[in-house]
Amino acid sequence: MRQWVFVHLPKTGGTSFQTALRAVVGDDAVSPSFVASSLSEDDAKRLDRYRVISGHISLDDVKRYFPGRSILTILRDPVERCVSWYHFARSIPAAADLPIDVIAAQHNAIDAFFAQDLAVVYRNIFNRQVRQLGDHVLNTAADHRSVIERAKQTLISAAWVGRQQSLNEDVDRLANRFPEWKGLALAVLNKTSYPAARGRPGAGLLRKIQSLNLYDMELFDFAERTLFN
Repeated sequence: MRQWVFVHLPKTGGTSFQTALRAVVGDDAVSPSFVASSLSEDDAKRLDRYRVISGHISLDDVKRYFPGRSILTILRDPVERCVSWYHFARSIPAAADLPIDVIAAQHNAIDAFFAQDLAVVYRNIFNRQVRQLGDHVLNTAADHRSVIERAKQTLISAAWVGRQQSLNEDVDRLANRFPEWKGLALAVLNKTSYPAARGRPGAGLLRKIQSLNLYDMELFDFAERTLFN
């Protein structure tokens, strides 16, 4: 029986997708979701009993502990993903132990947040999709030029790659390719609420977000040209 790992990139529709997976294969077959971390051997052993491992797992941990599993993942336009993450962070209830980037989002307007030092916004904003798909998201010393090439290979070899903006259609493609996923149906979950008139960021903010996501934009463009045309 084929085993799977869903590499959940934040704010790409992954919560809805994971819920759909559970509905098809059963709660006991899908791992509990987990945040970005460096997995230990004990963590890997606990996760390996699930048919589908689903969480904010990085490629390095997939290759180290689960090399035989088929990869599923969902991409999103990098600017949209970052703006969505900012508003999501602002919706998290205040607490004493919140991560530094969440605290910064809650205490700054959007333009001021994206002007924060890289050390503040690095974890969830700076080329997050490339770092998670091509290395380890916690590795701050990565050579991003090498990492993006690994990320591209991850997408090429993945069993399925979806896109947040066309997720229903892409899920249908998954079900058509692998009959065991027949019946996948998405509900909208963990959706971030935006100001009604938010629209696309202004020119200055747009340039700032793009400057933080040059590799993610290259990867997203690569996927659109290579996987979906």
